[in-house]
Amino acid sequence: MAFACSTKAKRWWAFSTAGIVCIVAIILGVVWPIAVRKEIEKEFLLKPGTRIYDNWKNPPVNIYLEIYLWNWTNTNDYRDAGYKPQLQQLGPYTFREIHERDDLLWNDDFTLTFYQRRIWHYEPELSAGDLENDIVVSVNPVLLTVGYATKDNPLQPFLDGLINASFEIINSPFYVVRAKDILFDGYDDMFLKALLNLAEQYPQLVEGITLPPYDKFGWFYGRNDSKIYDGKFTIGTGLDRWETMGMMHRWNGVRQTEFYRGECGLVHGSTGELWPPFQDMRSNVSVFSPDICSAMSLEFDGEISVHDVNGYKWKGNERPFDNGHRYSETKCQCTAPEENCPVLAPGVLDVSRCKWGAPATVSYPHFYLADEKYLDAIDGMQPNKSQHEFILALEPHTGVALQVKAQLQVNLAIEHYGLTMLKDLPEVMLPILWFCQRADISEDLASDLKLLLILPDIGMYIAIGLGIIGLISFTAALYCSLKVWKTSKQEPECTRDKTTETIE
Repeated sequence: MAFACSTKAKRWWAFSTAGIVCIVAIILGVVWPIAVRKEIEKEFLLKPGTRIYDNWKNPPVNIYLEIYLWNWTNTNDYRDAGYKPQLQQLGPYTFREIHERDDLLWNDDFTLTFYQRRIWHYEPELSAGDLENDIVVSVNPVLLTVGYATKDNPLQPFLDGLINASFEIINSPFYVVRAKDILFDGYDDMFLKALLNLAEQYPQLVEGITLPPYDKFGWFYGRNDSKIYDGKFTIGTGLDRWETMGMMHRWNGVRQTEFYRGECGLVHGSTGELWPPFQDMRSNVSVFSPDICSAMSLEFDGEISVHDVNGYKWKGNERPFDNGHRYSETKCQCTAPEENCPVLAPGVLDVSRCKWGAPATVSYPHFYLADEKYLDAIDGMQPNKSQHEFILALEPHTGVALQVKAQLQVNLAIEHYGLTMLKDLPEVMLPILWFCQRADISEDLASDLKLLLILPDIGMYIAIGLGIIGLISFTAALYCSLKVWKTSKQEPECTRDKTTETIE
C-alpha cells in the first residue's frame, strides 16, 4: 500500500525539511564554538582533575637548564697598567630540570599557595664542558660582598686589617675551583668561614652583612631540591575569573617586596608556566622571577609556528634593565637613594638586595642590548640576538607554552670598596655565569593541541555543510514547486494508491 501526496503537501514537506536543515546548521554554527570554548575553559582552570592542573603538577615537557661559566684567564696580570680582563666561556653544563610543588593551600579568595622545588639532574651527553674537571677562575664574591656591605661602616678599616692579617698566605682576591664546586656542590671558602666565625665572636664587626645560611659557597649551592629557596608563591586559579589563572598575587606572603621601590617591587605577572586561555595577548606580558625578586616585562614580537602550531612570541627588550634612562617607569629599579639615581648605565639590573647583599647585577648573556661601556671594559663578549635573546612563545587560545628560552647573566660589580685586597682590581662589571632555561613543546603534544584547536572548526564545517545541503534542498523544492509539481483544484492532500492496493 502506498500514498500519493498532493502538490501542496509535497511543497510543505520539501520546504519544511530544507528549513529544518538550515535552522540546525545555524544553531550548530552558533552553539558549537560557545560549547567548545566553555569546555576548554573548564579544562584550563587550576583545580584538581583538570588538564591544566595535571600538566602543572607533572609537566609533560622536558625542561633543561644550560649553564655557562666565565673563566678569567689573565688574573696573574691584573696589576699591569692598561689591564683588561679576558674571559673564556665554559660550557654549557646541561641539567634536566624537574618542578615539584609542596604544601598546596587552596585559599578562599580563589588563589593557591605553594612552595616550589626545582630538582636538577646533570646530563653529560647534552653538555659541552667537563663538570668534574673544568677549572674556573674568577673574583671571590664573598670578599666583594664584605667590601660592598661595609663600605660605609666606620669599623671597616679594622675589618680590612683583620682580613689582610688572616689571609696573608692567600693574598689573592680570586677563587680557583672546579666547575661542579662553584655551581651545585659548593667549595670551602676561607673568607666565608672567617665571616661566620666573626659573626659568632664579634657580631658588631659584621653588622650590615647578610650572611648566607651555608658553610660553603656555590652559585647554586643549597638550591637543588630545596623547598624554600624560591620562596612561597600565591597564584590565581581562574575559578573566579579565568583571566587570573596562573597570575601572581603574592610572593612570600606580600604584594610588595622590599627589594625595589614603587611599582618595581610589585608582585605581578605569570609564574611563566601558567597562562590564562582566550586572551588578546598582542601586548606586553610580565613574568615574575624569584631569581631577580621582581617581574620582567616582555615585548610582543609577532607570530611564530612551532610544530605547525601557530602562536605569539614575546622577547626581552631594553626595558627590563633600563634603570630609568629610556623608560621613566623603570627609575624605581635603582636601589640607591633617589637623588643619586640612576647609578647604573642601561643593560644591567641591580639585584644586590635580592642576593645576600652581594654587588650583583643581572643582564642578558654577553651584555646583549647593554650599554657599550660594559662590553668595552672586558674581552670575550660576543652578543648575538639569535643566541642570547630572551624568548617566550604561547598558543593564545589555550595559553599553552610552545617555546621558552629564558636567558640571564649574573655579573659582579668590582670596586675596591675600601678593602686593600681589592684595591688593584679593575673597576668593571664582571660576568660570572649565564644560564638558559629552555623548554619546547613536543611533536606529540603539538598534535594533541592541534586537535583541540580544530574542534571549533569541525563544528563550523559541519554547520556549513548542513547549510549548503539546506540551501540545495530549498532550491530543489522551489524548482519542483514551480516546474514539476502541478496543482490540481480537485487534488486531495494525500490519497491511497489504488493500483498498489489492488496488487496487494
